[in-house]
Amino acid sequence: MTKFLPYCILLFLLHVISYAQISIGFDKTYSFGREKIKDFTNEELGKIKSKTLVFFYRKSDESTLPELEKALTSVWTATPLKLVPFSEAESYLNQPNYFYVSITTFINGSNTPNSKKIDRWYLLLDFWINEAQEKAPKKSFATIYLSTGSGIPATMIVNGTPSNPTYSRPFTPSYGPYATKAGTYYPAGYFGGDEIIDLTYKIKANKLLVKEKKIPATDQYYTYLYSDSPILNWNIPDLKAYFAVVNDYLVRGKGRTFVNEENDTNELQKLENNTLIIPDYAFLELIRPTKDTLEYVQVSENERNKTLSTYPYPYKILNEDQLTKAIIDSSKTTYYLMHIVNNSKLVAIVNSKTGKIIYTKARVITSGEHLREKDMILLKETIDGERK
Repeated sequence: MTKFLPYCILLFLLHVISYAQISIGFDKTYSFGREKIKDFTNEELGKIKSKTLVFFYRKSDESTLPELEKALTSVWTATPLKLVPFSEAESYLNQPNYFYVSITTFINGSNTPNSKKIDRWYLLLDFWINEAQEKAPKKSFATIYLSTGSGIPATMIVNGTPSNPTYSRPFTPSYGPYATKAGTYYPAGYFGGDEIIDLTYKIKANKLLVKEKKIPATDQYYTYLYSDSPILNWNIPDLKAYFAVVNDYLVRGKGRTFVNEENDTNELQKLENNTLIIPDYAFLELIRPTKDTLEYVQVSENERNKTLSTYPYPYKILNEDQLTKAIIDSSKTTYYLMHIVNNSKLVAIVNSKTGKIIYTKARVITSGEHLREKDMILLKETIDGERK
């Protein structure tokens, strides 16, 4: 499948911004680094815990669905949990007895007479709370930043399918809300102002806009997101870790900002004698092409060895399938590294048994997006207790 991406916004789509990846609490802002998130009130907790959480899984999850369900239910204790295919999503979106986890996107940009441009595109995984009224605003109480792999889908920002994109609407005349006979709706992947439009309205927007011929019928935005769209941190180990973090804060009624750094020094010291699994995608480097493509390639073996030479403890490099299998099949605790790169870089270490993130370090990218010597030096220093 051919992938397309307008080069004029390529520099803004180097994944999504991610510090510690996860924000938890209703009173949160998307002004990164300045979050002031309050703890949950008893009323908010009661509202959430009275419902069943629905997780819409992707087509890529079907082959390992029993393992995924086992992993998520092992760490999610705050409420009942139900896994359903995305094709059944509409049945749960406005049901007061459910709340749901879904992929969300929004675009930050300007829409003025003198400036119509997209500044940044975000791909998120949000925990949405339903309201009894269909048109009531949906509230997200937890947000996780997702990271795309090679072939970022054109449907995120344009009409059409990845193999047949059109680039007219995002730039002229507007990518803001569309007026339809049934009201004003936001097309999938578009928004007007700093607000997040949840899945309910995006699905409805797509249907209405197709019906009224304001976008082509080939626009399969969410179908692509939930099937072929490459998402690096969408796998059983990472999803388990994310659910564990959200569950932990929810059970304790605590809020969490994107910039939280969490280091469990005692458990980190176990890495001196335990093998750290490093996913091979940590060594992907973005190619900035001159054409409408976005691809990642593995760095050279010399570059990889240079990075790992700064880490003196046992490690093993596995691809995503091998990592997932190793964690599913193992009866022992496995420690693995998460590496998410956007305008900033996040390195985290996860305990596979508990899903607990025992180490996080976010830093600004100065050169090279892949895992580098500095990342491993910071990890080593934390293990050794040398950081001040």
